[in-house]
Amino acid sequence: MPHDQFQKYYQELNKEQKSAVDAIEGPVMVIAGPGTGKTQILTLRIANILAKSDTPAEAILAVTFTEAGVIAMRKRLAEIIGSQAYEVTITTFHGFAHSIIQKYPESFPRIIGSANITEADQVKIMEEVIEGAKGIKILRPFGDRFHYLGDVLHAIQTLKREGISPDDLGKIVEREAKAFTSRDDLFHLKGAHKGKMKGEHKDTEKQIEKNHELAMLYEAYQAALTEQKLYDFEDMIMEVLGAMQSNADLLLQLQEQYQYVLVDEHQDTNNAQNRILELLMSYHDNPNLFIVGDEKQAIFRFQGASLENFHYFKNKFTGAKLITLTQNYRSTQTVLDVAKTNLVAKAGHPESAIQILEAATSDSELYMAVQDIKQKITNKADAAEIAVLYRNNRDALPMARMCDKLGVQYHIESDLDILADPDIRKLVLIFEALQQFGEAEYLMSLLYLDIWGIEPLEVHRFIVSAGGGSSSGGKMAELKKTFPDIYQKLSSWKTVAHNKGLLELFDTIVRDSGLLASFLARPDSVEALEKLGTFLDYLRRTLETHEGATLDDFMASLQRMKEHRILMRGALAGRSPGKIRLMTAHRAKGLEFEHVYIINCFDGHW
Repeated sequence: MPHDQFQKYYQELNKEQKSAVDAIEGPVMVIAGPGTGKTQILTLRIANILAKSDTPAEAILAVTFTEAGVIAMRKRLAEIIGSQAYEVTITTFHGFAHSIIQKYPESFPRIIGSANITEADQVKIMEEVIEGAKGIKILRPFGDRFHYLGDVLHAIQTLKREGISPDDLGKIVEREAKAFTSRDDLFHLKGAHKGKMKGEHKDTEKQIEKNHELAMLYEAYQAALTEQKLYDFEDMIMEVLGAMQSNADLLLQLQEQYQYVLVDEHQDTNNAQNRILELLMSYHDNPNLFIVGDEKQAIFRFQGASLENFHYFKNKFTGAKLITLTQNYRSTQTVLDVAKTNLVAKAGHPESAIQILEAATSDSELYMAVQDIKQKITNKADAAEIAVLYRNNRDALPMARMCDKLGVQYHIESDLDILADPDIRKLVLIFEALQQFGEAEYLMSLLYLDIWGIEPLEVHRFIVSAGGGSSSGGKMAELKKTFPDIYQKLSSWKTVAHNKGLLELFDTIVRDSGLLASFLARPDSVEALEKLGTFLDYLRRTLETHEGATLDDFMASLQRMKEHRILMRGALAGRSPGKIRLMTAHRAKGLEFEHVYIINCFDGHW
């Protein structure tokens, strides 16, 4: 380890931070608020373990919650210890689970050789499960058989995050029902309603019946995944947890491999993840487990996380060393006080009041905010140091539209629905026109795309000359006569769709249609290509799940996403010079900006 580099960073630490870095043995819990240097103490502690013990780098496991966190931690560690940083296991919980499944495939017979499922496929399988399940009444209402489909999938997702299997849920419901039926105040004992259940218990009875049906659907859903050799995102954690609980040899191998475990953002862990940590550390009475978290940041039940899980550590390891970091190196004292923290500002920024703007309408609010941003940029503020934070991803678009209107360039860093993007919509329209070859509705939409450079009047004349009632063949004949180049492309693509794979079809359309060239010619070409990449990733995942999937299969998947309001999520990564940054408050966690605007601060929204 480059000793000088470690010492340089170490000497910059405050007393509490040094205490955390020096405490390399036994369980340690660090209460670390925002801006208190968590990444620095995590990386310096890893360096200290390697320097003061004979522990090999591969025996250290550091877990954080995002890929961005993994990259930041690895980069910081490499600055301190050099190439040895790449021997330390730094990963997310799901990345850790995936690595175990890859390394010990024989311990995971249910999902070995299986493919990761898309959200659209989850919906498709659940539709089949609900349709074929027997004894389902409440969760399959007559008027709309799939009314509860989204709720059921969400419930199953939550159950998996809490480490509850279908069998576990069945037992829980059974105990619930038994306790309910054994109550001695269920029924009226006299009067006109003698023998009938009291109204106050009807809701409880219905909820138990709902849970019973949920358990049946959960079991059938998991059976369908197994049969089709598929698994969903939460299954990775569940499979690893199940294997660690039932396979003593596997558990011992993992315990021997990882002698030191460090966990960042522990307040965000869910029950299943906490149980994995507990099993991993159960070999020793006084394990080398180091967790960093802040109970005040557990705002959301992120991936099933809750404050109970955070406090669990303190109860489990009562002799753990507790360290509280109180010095903040990011914000002004004004910001920290308004946020009701107990932190002390040490960044040295000049203090200034927080400005509150009140507007009569949401549009006027956004107008005021963008005008203020525009003024700051005019006064030489760095646009990339200006952030607009909001509660939900859908808050981004109104803000983006206002920026467009007032000429302020922006970069959206929250999750986007790629299918709603105008550029991707052009690609989808081409796919639709190929699937519905010659159908008037799709052909007309196709011709209006700006990539062809056709005047709208010409398209109108074509529509009139082609005739609304003529056959598909007649329309295509007219297209060949009026727009031969487009006809040639569509015919060629249709041939590719029938004779080649979806990936080759995608490549051919993007290249030959002029879409790729138009993306590359734009000032925001990087963002446009990122959106295209997200669409391509989804197409690849479809092929991984369904080998040999056709254009019809892919379009059916997109239609299912539309019907069930499933987003094709994509985040535009990185920082764009000269552009302000739009993102959710959750994504902004850990980042720093010179100027911050928080929009839509009205009651009930945050």
